[in-house]
Amino acid sequence: MPEAVSGRTYTDRHQVGPADVTADGGVHVFAIARWLQETAFADGLDSGFGAEAFWIIRRLRLEIMRLPSFPEELEVTTWCSGKAKAVAERTTAITGDLGADVRAEAIWVHVDPESRLPVRLPAKFEEIYGPSAAGRRARTSLRHPPEPPADAERLEWWCGRWTIDLAGHVSNLWYWLPAEEYLDLPSAPAEGSADRIVLEAEFRTGVGHGLATIRRADGMLWVCGPDGAVGGTVGVVAG
Repeated sequence: MPEAVSGRTYTDRHQVGPADVTADGGVHVFAIARWLQETAFADGLDSGFGAEAFWIIRRLRLEIMRLPSFPEELEVTTWCSGKAKAVAERTTAITGDLGADVRAEAIWVHVDPESRLPVRLPAKFEEIYGPSAAGRRARTSLRHPPEPPADAERLEWWCGRWTIDLAGHVSNLWYWLPAEEYLDLPSAPAEGSADRIVLEAEFRTGVGHGLATIRRADGMLWVCGPDGAVGGTVGVVAG
């Protein structure tokens, strides 16, 4: 966590379990995304701004200096690091007793639960989370190419009913499953390496239950619905 963070922070604790890791003991990226979501939800409940708030993720960036490993005990510390009219940036640091070191930055859009349209952050949010944002502006612009190259490889992925969330589409967590299958994602702790691995996911229209088309090119996946519209993208940026 940055030394200069002022205002509210929230720390949750998790232990890396058998279902979180690959055969070599390094965690699935899916597990990291789940811990981020669970900690964010716990923070909202603890602060009093969570039970009624409805958010849709727009972008997630993971910087992995060292993957957590089995059976590591983790501290997951999160705070609001920026905001705009209807948008908040959440930064999270994951550290562990075996050396885990992961940093995540996520852009979340505050929406009306019925219309799914963006709505302004209320005064209560500013009161609780404004100090840690410290005037920094959260930006929702997406950076990945919106469409795959014409010659991108075509693959398939089944989105079961268990992947659908409260918003009625595939939860952002499950995008990391085809990413682990079709991209060269990290699967083990990096011993003594000074390199970092950077992964990004961006979310557009979303996809629903059923067969999704995956387009793959240059270390990136475009996850498309039955109509061909890109629901989201996942890519390896560095590493």
